Amino acid sequence: MTQSNDRRTSPPRAKRAGGRGWLWKALVVLGVVAVAYYLLRDGETGASAGTTFVARRGPLEIVVLEGGSIEALESVELKSEVKGDTKIISIVEEGYFVTEEDVSNGLVLVELETTKLRDDQVQQELEYQNASASYTDAREQFEIQRNQNESDIQKSLLDVKFALMDFEKYLGAVMAREIIRVVGLETVATDIMKNHEASMLADATDPAAALAEAPPFRRQAIDFTAYADPDRLGNGEAGQRVRKLEDDLVLAEKEVGLAQSKLQGTQRLFEKEFVTRDELENDEMALRRSEIALESARTSKELFIKYEFPKQAEKLLSDYEEALRKLERTRKQAVSQMAQAEAKLKSAEARFTLQTQRRKEIQEQIEKCTIRATTPGLVVYGARERRSWEEIRIEEGASVRERQGIITIPNTRQMTAKVKIHEAYIERIARGQQARIKVDAHPDRPLTGVVSRIGVLPDAQNRWMNPDLKVYDTTVTIDGTHEWLKPGLSAQVEIIVDRLDDVLQVPLQAVSEENGQRICYVAGGGGAERRVVQTGSFSDVFIEIKSGITAGDRVLLRAPSSGAERPAAVSDSEQEGRPRRREPAGERREEGGS
Repeated sequence: MTQSNDRRTSPPRAKRAGGRGWLWKALVVLGVVAVAYYLLRDGETGASAGTTFVARRGPLEIVVLEGGSIEALESVELKSEVKGDTKIISIVEEGYFVTEEDVSNGLVLVELETTKLRDDQVQQELEYQNASASYTDAREQFEIQRNQNESDIQKSLLDVKFALMDFEKYLGAVMAREIIRVVGLETVATDIMKNHEASMLADATDPAAALAEAPPFRRQAIDFTAYADPDRLGNGEAGQRVRKLEDDLVLAEKEVGLAQSKLQGTQRLFEKEFVTRDELENDEMALRRSEIALESARTSKELFIKYEFPKQAEKLLSDYEEALRKLERTRKQAVSQMAQAEAKLKSAEARFTLQTQRRKEIQEQIEKCTIRATTPGLVVYGARERRSWEEIRIEEGASVRERQGIITIPNTRQMTAKVKIHEAYIERIARGQQARIKVDAHPDRPLTGVVSRIGVLPDAQNRWMNPDLKVYDTTVTIDGTHEWLKPGLSAQVEIIVDRLDDVLQVPLQAVSEENGQRICYVAGGGGAERRVVQTGSFSDVFIEIKSGITAGDRVLLRAPSSGAERPAAVSDSEQEGRPRRREPAGERREEGGS
């Protein structure tokens, strides 16, 4: 893309220069050579024939120069969201500019293979339908079981009610309640009913709450003969039976008394021969029958009180007790069955939910195989990846993994320059510092910017490749919007660390180090004079001189060959690890140099 931009911009410049552009260039070069020769000749003094520079006062910029690349401040990265590896069926051409209209129309940028996903979708649809049928059946069975439990419990409640009514009918309500309280069934019945009401409110999935038991009980023994009193039994069947037996006994006793009185009268008449012997014998037989009837009535009452009444009362009480126990068993069984039905329902529901989710995921995966334009901008393919022994690049037919970037669409309205700053200079860099940017492809279009981000830790990739070299990623935000600026262009970034308004300065190579001292050689009439200087701040070209020389002194740019140390504008510790920089041609040509 950079080359295509150069081809678009170069021909117009050549046309404007015209056919005689080479002649003007030659004249400019000759002029520069003549001026250089004049300065060199003027800078040579008596004993020194080396190149010199006139020390001068003036402003000094402290800068850090690094090479980098142009990137967008913000960009949209379109990644593969399909699980596993999938192939690219089609992809938009790199360099295509997505417009707002393309976004509105949902332009397809990338299509990924969907064959396997389509097969999985068919299989998953079968699983989903089976799970749906099972869930519907479990839900219906749950409701059926709920209704059945309600019917069983209602029947058990009626059995308890009817058993109590039979017991009260036989003994009378007052006597029945008293006996139930005496034997302890009243408390048991209350506990069972409370547990029943609690289990109806409890969640069937909580057996501990739903299956709370009434405390175990054993009914006390009772002597029902003590209750065979007509006055206490009231209007119950047993009371009516006792009263009838007593009435029969009273009548029998009266019959015996009448028969005895009649027999006594007949005997007196027989003695006076007013009645026959047959009449006397008949009255004797009538008395005997009355006595037998009296004995039968007395025996019937005794048998009822001793045997029939306790037996029937005990049976009815046991029926009531058994009805209570049956209600408790029915309740527990209902809770257990509901728990099982609930478990089956939840299992079927979970399976149905899982199959529904998988069905939805497969559909979403198929939809994600089509990647559409979401924002306008320039289409840039994702970075290449190396797998095993081959290099994978983004193209039709290539295999991409999940979360792998396929296309990046940078926002070219706000661009940045990304550079890597050596650890020796990172402490001098701060956010907000001004910078100058020169794009290699467009050297005639200088840019300005500001430092917006500084890496906290050294670049991990560079640290892995070269552990001895620590560099920090630094971002410079470029001022303004430039349509010609494209991501990936190489650039030189000059970060202005400081500006000194009025300092004495000489070129960096004019200062050397000897025995721990900073030295400058000043050209004079008698030769090169060695002077110890005190230095200050420095840039890549000039260094500040605080003392040792004055403005106008001509300093040698290279120490004399006799015993001179290597030039050292900074200390040995600073010099070690200092990155080598490539200074652009024609940079920092200052007046006064020769």
